[in-house]
Amino acid sequence: MRRKLWTALALPLLAASATLVSAPTAGAAVAGADACTHPAWSNKDAGSGYISGSSAPLRTGPNEGCPTTATVYGAKLYYHCYVVNSAGNTWTHARIDGTQINGWIYDGNLSDNGATTAC
Repeated sequence: MRRKLWTALALPLLAASATLVSAPTAGAAVAGADACTHPAWSNKDAGSGYISGSSAPLRTGPNEGCPTTATVYGAKLYYHCYVVNSAGNTWTHARIDGTQINGWIYDGNLSDNGATTAC
């Protein structure tokens, strides 16, 4: 009898705790200025340039909260186009010269402020 009572009490608690753990994670992934979006892009800009410092991250989306795909160290970048993110900052989609590695880079990290053609 005691085992049945424990099972009857524990099962709903376990289910509730699993729901509580997963719900905030899902909400956190899409909320705020650091949410990682993946806007459409295409190669519309013939420009190229370099980063303004010693290194800068190339990200999967145009936001600081997006994962880094590569870190650029002085390599030439070929610009594709730019977007304005939810925080009002411009980001350029670019490819690292001599590679097929591409992604989004914050225009403040570029010596010439990045692409001039919107995505």
